[in-house]
Amino acid sequence: MKLIYVLLISVLSFSFCPSIEKVENSTSNGFYIFVQDFTDRTNHKYIVESKDSVNSIFDYFFDSELELGNVDRPITIFNGKRNFYIARVNVFKNAKGGKDFRHLKYPNVYKKRSKLKPVTI
Repeated sequence: MKLIYVLLISVLSFSFCPSIEKVENSTSNGFYIFVQDFTDRTNHKYIVESKDSVNSIFDYFFDSELELGNVDRPITIFNGKRNFYIARVNVFKNAKGGKDFRHLKYPNVYKKRSKLKPVTI
């Protein structure tokens, strides 16, 4: 009897889960950009999928000759007037039809230092 319940629950749970192909087809690589503008106290959030869109947003907020290079890890730029944050994410469509994202998992940059024996002179 318990086996029948387990089989019934497993069949029902698999029927409501989306297939792996459907999940992989609906996700794509993109960028999450968050800008805090302290001059007029506004916040701007962007979820874009192309590097050209990222460069146009960066050029809109910063008047400089610098360009935004490859984004391998999250980047924060603060110049006193604006706080600019950009990160690579996985973009997908949520249930309401809008875009949503999941952060990528980056390996830990900082390694724990092992305790060294003190030097005696």
